[in-house]
Amino acid sequence: MAITRMTFESVLGHTLPPRERTAVPAAPRHRALPLSVVVVAAVTVLTGCSGTAASSPATATTAGTRTIVSESGTAEIPVEPERIVALDEPSALNLLSIGITPDVVFDSWRTAAPRAVLEAEGIEIASTTSFYPELEEVAAHEPDLIVGTAAEGFTAGPDYASIAPLVGGLYNEADGQQIITAYGEYFDRADEAARVSDVLDTLAQRAADEQDGDGTSLSVVMSYAQENMPLHMDGANSLHGTIADAGFARPALQDEVPADGSAFGGWTVFSPEKLAEQNADVLAVAVAAQYNREGITDMPLYPSLTAVEDGRSLAVDGDLWSGGAAFSTYWVLRDLVSIASGQDEPGVVGDDGQRWNDFATAIGG
Repeated sequence: MAITRMTFESVLGHTLPPRERTAVPAAPRHRALPLSVVVVAAVTVLTGCSGTAASSPATATTAGTRTIVSESGTAEIPVEPERIVALDEPSALNLLSIGITPDVVFDSWRTAAPRAVLEAEGIEIASTTSFYPELEEVAAHEPDLIVGTAAEGFTAGPDYASIAPLVGGLYNEADGQQIITAYGEYFDRADEAARVSDVLDTLAQRAADEQDGDGTSLSVVMSYAQENMPLHMDGANSLHGTIADAGFARPALQDEVPADGSAFGGWTVFSPEKLAEQNADVLAVAVAAQYNREGITDMPLYPSLTAVEDGRSLAVDGDLWSGGAAFSTYWVLRDLVSIASGQDEPGVVGDDGQRWNDFATAIGG
């Protein structure tokens, strides 16, 4: 990935402190838990994810429309839509990142920080109890364009295209740069998408430059609270490449794609007695309403992990560490810069306003 000449401070939105190691308590920080991205009747989406991209450059057709190919297939979309409805928070954030403001966004991923950003932008938030909003819920907002994140089950979900042209945004097995590049193609905003991608590339390089000579290993785990199900990130996760670009090594299992596939879209179930296999210099525990920290920290082997003994077990925001949006990648990279520099201060709910402002400034928004 190309690295631009922009200063790292312009990407971060502030001047970084000198690199030095600071003492960090052994237990993860207590924090308000945001709502989870995973709200599905059967536990089918735990993000990060597996699949392939289907996007291709758009072509002009009749006056006022363009033909595009997205994850939901070919569609003829309006060049200047009058009412855009986003089916979820990540797709809305991606639209904002390339200078398009949706009129309505459904809170289908039940997030905290992303929702706060969207509300601050003055976007109407529509409530839904479904991971994929019902057709009548969407139709009630009278869209002439519908945009959604094509997570697992998207193409088998409601027939949104029966209401208005549908754009299924890239999500599976794609990093933030690839996702935003696809959005740039869908909406003829290649230049805007390139600026976002450059910011992410620069921030990844900053994290890599902050690594000490031997580098740092990072393990990412979560516990799906409703099922008391511990999971580790695997090689199919959309953030896997982001973490590698930032210079972090991974536990062996987290560098692999399971032979039988990733059952939960980039997350693999493991048993508590195998927690030691997730050992690393730093342990990132993804926390959200559906991801409970205690499902990991209450495991008998947890106190024996290197990261715990060294005071480097950290709670990270599960809503953002689930990926799906370029801003999610930016958030994770900000966390990784902090971890690589030894500050160990990942973002928490309440940091969303400042981080979004920093992101918008860096991309020229």
